[in-house]
Amino acid sequence: MMIVRKILWIGLFASSLSITTCSTTLAQGKLGVAREVVEQLARKFSKEVADEGVEKLTARVQAVLVRTGDEGAQAIQRIGPRAVGILESSGDEITSAAKLLAKHGDEAIEVLNSPVRRSLLTTLGDDAGEVLVKHGVVAEKVLTASGAPAAKALANLSSQNARRLVMLADDAGTATLASNTDLLALFARYGDRAMDFVWRNKLALSTGTVLAAFLANPEPFLDGTLQLAESGLDSLTTNVAKPIAEKIGNNTQWTLVLLAALLCGSLLIYFRKPRKTPETTSKS
Repeated sequence: MMIVRKILWIGLFASSLSITTCSTTLAQGKLGVAREVVEQLARKFSKEVADEGVEKLTARVQAVLVRTGDEGAQAIQRIGPRAVGILESSGDEITSAAKLLAKHGDEAIEVLNSPVRRSLLTTLGDDAGEVLVKHGVVAEKVLTASGAPAAKALANLSSQNARRLVMLADDAGTATLASNTDLLALFARYGDRAMDFVWRNKLALSTGTVLAAFLANPEPFLDGTLQLAESGLDSLTTNVAKPIAEKIGNNTQWTLVLLAALLCGSLLIYFRKPRKTPETTSKS
């Protein structure tokens, strides 16, 4: 038993030593990259680098690069020394933040400086970051309400149609459209083409049967080969009128119906027939 314990302790110690060695090697490797990055910063942001000091800034950049890799270096080179502070304060989302800054530069700073948007980035990942950079505050409400499907939809919509999606969500009569995952998937697939159609027909689509018909086969509607009104009429005929007619046809006793019709006709003729009044009788 003692031998087994010793073997386990030796294995654990070796693993810890290996991890420590790898971490040290990684940090040392990033030190050279950090020095190169700071040298580049010194040429563009000489005052900021001088104010903090080359060695101190190099140590901070090195710590960031250990966690972010190439994206962190690209972000710092693109934005400057302030990117180091932004990445340091990004917590567990430092990798996503580095990607966003490296790709979008200053446009991504507003996303990372907002607690609400950072929370969405944490919850929904890189897709949310892209959408927040593209649409800004407009996207926050829809992302918060509908999550990942909304992120994919907004990524494929123009600024105007992103605002339309928010307006759908704000209107009680159309709010269900903005949160419908099938419809959001349609926006992700067809983009502005789908939103333009939905916006023009939002009131009709708020009816469940009409929306179902559209979602089942959207192409003819988007191409203009099928009108939504026609679909609604067909749906009404199929789902309401036809079952009623069939029920009547199956269950009605036609002899009774015929007798009732004759009785109604006789009564109608009787009451419409001119009758003599007392005044007419006295005159005659």
